[in-house]
Amino acid sequence: MREEWQAHIDELLERYKEQRQQLQDMQARVAALGATGEAADGMVKVTVGAQGELTKVEFDPRVYRKLASQELAEAVLEASQDAVRQVGEQRREVMAGAVPEEVLDGDYEKLLPADLTDIEAVKARYGLRGK
Repeated sequence: MREEWQAHIDELLERYKEQRQQLQDMQARVAALGATGEAADGMVKVTVGAQGELTKVEFDPRVYRKLASQELAEAVLEASQDAVRQVGEQRREVMAGAVPEEVLDGDYEKLLPADLTDIEAVKARYGLRGK
């Protein structure tokens, strides 16, 4: 193989490794996201993790005197939806400009797969077909 080709290949592989590391760092930041939503004048608080999973539910003791069971259930739902919305906003902020919109669902393998054997599919997806 010609020396200049090998140098170019080495440079491309190094750039690929750097981008993959940046992506892994971003994925770690996204995995650490979380938010707390509130409802019923702050008497109901729901905390969710990066994927919207419930991690904590808190009730102010006054809530039992002020809300009927159906109202409490609605407040929990409202607070959890608020928290999930906040996490979505946080995720978009972390990832803004770094990845195509289609990757914002969290499937990072679509962007830079670890397996380079299917590089033609990656090129096709991003319009990188060679001449």
